[in-house]
This record gives sequence, C-alpha cells and structure tokens, in this order.
Amino acid sequence: MFELTIALKYLVPRKRSLSTTLISAMSILVISLVVWLVLVFLSVTAGIEKNWIKKLTSLHAPIRLSPTQDYYNSYFYQIDALTAASHYTYKTIGEKYESQISDPFFPDVDAELPPYLPPADRLNNGMIRDPVKDAIRSLTMLQKEIPSLSFQDYEIGGALMHLFLTSSSSSLSQMSYLLSIPDQNPYFHDLCLPPAEGPLDFDLPPEIPPPYIYFVQKKLQIPDLGPEIPAILPKNYKDSGAKFGDRGTLSYTTPSAGSTQEQRLPFRVAGFYDPGILSVGNKCILVPQEVSRDIYGSTQTFSPDGTPTNGIFVWINELSKAEEISKKITLLLEEAGISSYWKVTTYEKFEFAKDLLQQFRSDRTLLLLIAVIILMVACCNIISLLVLLVNDKKKEIAILQSMGASFKSIAAIFGFCGIAMGVISCLLGSLLAVFTLHNLDSLVSFLSKIQGRAAFNPAFFGNSLPNQLSWEAFLFVLIATPILSLLAGLIPAIKASRIRPSSSLRSE
Repeated sequence: MFELTIALKYLVPRKRSLSTTLISAMSILVISLVVWLVLVFLSVTAGIEKNWIKKLTSLHAPIRLSPTQDYYNSYFYQIDALTAASHYTYKTIGEKYESQISDPFFPDVDAELPPYLPPADRLNNGMIRDPVKDAIRSLTMLQKEIPSLSFQDYEIGGALMHLFLTSSSSSLSQMSYLLSIPDQNPYFHDLCLPPAEGPLDFDLPPEIPPPYIYFVQKKLQIPDLGPEIPAILPKNYKDSGAKFGDRGTLSYTTPSAGSTQEQRLPFRVAGFYDPGILSVGNKCILVPQEVSRDIYGSTQTFSPDGTPTNGIFVWINELSKAEEISKKITLLLEEAGISSYWKVTTYEKFEFAKDLLQQFRSDRTLLLLIAVIILMVACCNIISLLVLLVNDKKKEIAILQSMGASFKSIAAIFGFCGIAMGVISCLLGSLLAVFTLHNLDSLVSFLSKIQGRAAFNPAFFGNSLPNQLSWEAFLFVLIATPILSLLAGLIPAIKASRIRPSSSLRSE
C-alpha cells in the first residue's frame, strides 16, 4: 500500500500536458456516449419486450390448463355422448363443472354401454373421479395462498361473421374465432378501448346501463341487448370503420340426423379490445360464454396455431413467477390424482407465443453482444491514453523502480487509471441516459416531424415508447464498463512494468 501511494505521488502530475488532457477528456466522452447509447437502447428494447409479453398474457393468461388426450379418451368425457341426461352431446369444461352429477349414466333410461368405452376412474368409495371439479378445487386452494391469482374456463369456436358498417353502408365478412369473454380476467380492463359515446368506467352502477361493455370499479359488466349478442371486436375492425352499435350475424353449422343446418346468431358491437401484436388476435371475437359453449359443442373447431380450444386460463400478477406457480399447480393436480388429465403450460410454451419469445431471447443475446463489442471499441481509447502517459513518464517510472517500487505497484497505477476512467464514464453516461429516457417522447416527436410520419409504428411499439431505465441494463453497464476499462489498462500497465531503469535513465 505504501509503494502504491509513493507511485501515485510521482506518476500523477500536478500539471498535465495539453495533449494528455485532451485525450483523457475525449476518451471519457467517447465511453460516456457509448454507455448512454447502450443504456437507452437496451432500456427501450427491454420495455418493448415487457409490453409485448404483457399484452400477450393479458388476454390468454400466463398459465393455461388444457385437457390431455387421456381426458378425451376417458369414461368421464365419453359418457356424455351416450346418455340422455347430457342430451347425447359432449360437454365443455365449464358445463362439466356446473353439472350437478359427475356420472350422467342411468341404466333405467340409457342404453347398454358399448364394450369399447373405457372403464370409469373411480375413487375408493366407488364414486367416479371428477377431474374438472377436482382441478377447480385445487386452483381454489391455491387462490387462498396467492390472493392475486384468478382463473376461468374458456372455449374457442368458429363462425362466419357478417358485419354491417353503418359508417360506409358496406359490410365485412370474415371467418372468425370466437373466444368466451374473460370476465374474471383482472387485466381485461386495460385491453378495452373507451367508447366515444360515453365513459368506460363507473364508480357506481349507472341508472340506465349503456348499450356497450363497461366497468364498475374495474368489474366487467356485459350489457343486455335482448335477442342480440354483445360482441367485443379487435381494434383493427374499428380502424376499418366499425363503430359501437354496428350489427351483424354469426353463422355456423350444426349436425342433424341426416344433414347439417346453418345457424345464424344476430350480434351487436358492444366494445373493442387491443389484441396486441398477434395476427390470430385480429380474428378473435369475444362473445358471452354461453354462446361460445353452444358453438363449441356444435362444431369442433381446430385452432390454426394448435392452441387448445377448451381449457382453463390462470392469471397472476407477476410473470416472473409463472413457472414456479405452474409447478405448484402440477403438484396439486398430482395430489388430487388427476395430473394425467391435465397439461399445465406457461406462456413461454404457448403455441402462438413460443416462436416470438424465442426471437426475443435471440435478439436480447445479440443486442448484448453488440453492446459488449461497442464498449470494447470505446474502451480502446484508454489504451491510447495510457500508452501516451507511459511514454511521457518513463523517467518517473525508472526513478520509482530504482527506489524499490515493485512491478506490480507500477502496473496497478495504470490499471487503476483505466478503472477510474471507466467508472467516471459509466456515471456520466448513466445520467445522460436517465435524462434522455425522461424526455423520450419529445425526442420521438422530433424524429417523427423530421421524417413526416410516425417514427415508430404504434401497432408494434404502442402509442409511446417505454421510458423506464432497465435495471438489468444498468447493472450490465455498471459491471461491464469498469471490467473492460481494466482490461484496456492492462496493456499499458504491462508495458510500464517492463521499463528498465538503466536503459530509461541512460536515454534521458
């Protein structure tokens, strides 16, 4: 420590040359600008990714329970098509849960069971095992442990939509997927677009309910439109001219004894929602659950991306705990003896999301690699500065060595200079990044005016870019910059430690 103090006294000059000062300032400035650029870029991209994942999981939930093939092949599911109590039709998960009986077979009413029907899965007391009620019971138990957790069953059906646009006296026709309205979804409010006809939120139930969806203390309220079905459309229909109150029909086929019949259900546009960036979301219409159940039971719909058409959505408030909570759900299902009937999946493995999330991870890795390369190039300025300083201080270094200073002490001085420059640059760049993020909207508006159009497409980036500093990016910069600065200072440090006092003093 004493040697290091003496070395600092000799090597740090009271008056530095103009060239050394300018190079030092330029090196710190260059590294600071790189730190600023890396922090702003990584913070914005991390915020965009977080917003995309939030939209992705707001409607479809971060955790999903879907029936397995064992469920569909089981006596519990197959028996509904053979019994009068089930009207000889398969039941959805919601209908199974609401049913008062788990086994609808009555020997006095129903025909003899066929031999190909699998045996019933029964408990020790002889009662049939009910995987739906047991699954809901397990989720209810977990809800007591995690109050923020909420869940709801869903169905996806298909129908041909005819929408009549009052604004242009024209119509739109499109094959659409029908998803049951997620009225238990705590984040559905953030997806709904406010109507121009009136408010979306109410503190108390209004005396005259509006003819569109609204929220009373964040609780979804679906209007009663008589024979018409209230439907919530993706916002791209609104961009195409659809308005609140527009009418249309949903057409689907139902099998009969010898043919199929077309069914038409009248609907009225009762709201619009933001489906995020997914193309499949632009084709998904939200309808009341009883409608989606009827259509799902009449026509078996196949999802275009492999998403299960019937299951249970589970919402949580912390996406980082999705994997942990999914393991708890799996454990509860195993304890109930129904794990073979259910597949628990997190949003990272959803059919329509896994490719997008994998691309997010690849982009994040690539961006970090580019950031490291840029920082390495910026820190190379330190090498030039310290090499110049070594050449200017050869005499002082030689004197210190002749006084007994070790090679390690001299090398540590230049390594310390590199770290100090890295830390100063990191702090300056971070302050500049915080200031830039705070005024990011003004910067984006300026760029848009220069280009004459929106600098960032709202469909992909939202109405405004994220302006919060990413702590992961800040931690990365705070660690990487001093380390790279130290590595950059090692080359001049090694050169300084190899100076020989005799040859250096003789040359002077």
